[in-house]
Amino acid sequence: MLRYAALAAVLLATPAFAAEHYYDLGGPCKEAQPTRIKEIVDAQRTSNWNRLVDLQKLEVRDSCGNEFRWFELAKALLLAHRPAEAVQVLEEMDARDLDLNPSLVVRFHPEVKALMDDPAFKSTPAGIKLEALKRSSNERRAKFRAMLTTLPASQRPPDHYIAKGACPFECCTYRKWTVREDTDLVAAPGSQRVVGKAKKGSAALGLTGEVHLTPIPVVVVGDVGLPKDTISFILDYSGEGYGHVYSQGKVLELFHGYSEYCFRTSEYCWGETLLPSAPTQDTQKSVWWVKVKLPNGVIGWTDKSGNFDGQDACG
Repeated sequence: MLRYAALAAVLLATPAFAAEHYYDLGGPCKEAQPTRIKEIVDAQRTSNWNRLVDLQKLEVRDSCGNEFRWFELAKALLLAHRPAEAVQVLEEMDARDLDLNPSLVVRFHPEVKALMDDPAFKSTPAGIKLEALKRSSNERRAKFRAMLTTLPASQRPPDHYIAKGACPFECCTYRKWTVREDTDLVAAPGSQRVVGKAKKGSAALGLTGEVHLTPIPVVVVGDVGLPKDTISFILDYSGEGYGHVYSQGKVLELFHGYSEYCFRTSEYCWGETLLPSAPTQDTQKSVWWVKVKLPNGVIGWTDKSGNFDGQDACG
């Protein structure tokens, strides 16, 4: 975790903090221009961090409402060893009413998330406001975590959930596949009885599949067609951000908009996780069992889905 000693005192003495805005972008916001990807990559490759900062300032000015670009600027300032300015960027984002949700930052900008956890940022007005929002959310989480322990079986999915027929990524399809590695096929998911072997380089027909997972409990805090202030469960992912959700005995397809915190609710952040260190869409553990048919007519299952090519219809 980053630690910037005495940074808060420096920031409070900075004239920018007395003004309406906290960070000078070097010019006004304007209509979006073509992104400077090549120049940014070159600056990163050569570790020319001050050049990277200048480029990221221009990127922000081209789209001042784009939170991702602001976080990229803060990251560049950290790489340039200019942490005081990185904190000013976060303060400027707050002044512009942009979302400083730490649980949405950590996926692409862990360095900025670390800065947000540092006392240097926490002591600023934006940091103090953010900590108050987190406390409120944590209190709500504790309340619903207690409710989770008494939730009747009729209102929760099985702890070991099986999504039958699932194909768990964008453009996923069951069709003719190519075998990448020799793969034993068993009689059924979880079975030890081998019924055949898919040989490397041969063809196999993907028939169907199922995803085995542990549902993730969340409290519904946004308006997405689910009852607010109730507990729902994140199930299998289907693609393009969407997946299945269990709510009060029903399985629905929704955007998987959940995270540790949802300070500004929307389709993209409507559920707050209840359990400590709850997995995200990227880290949720699941097992994809696939049912395949070999050229000799043998049909069997395997959980080695990565041993087959041709599953991506968009690839």
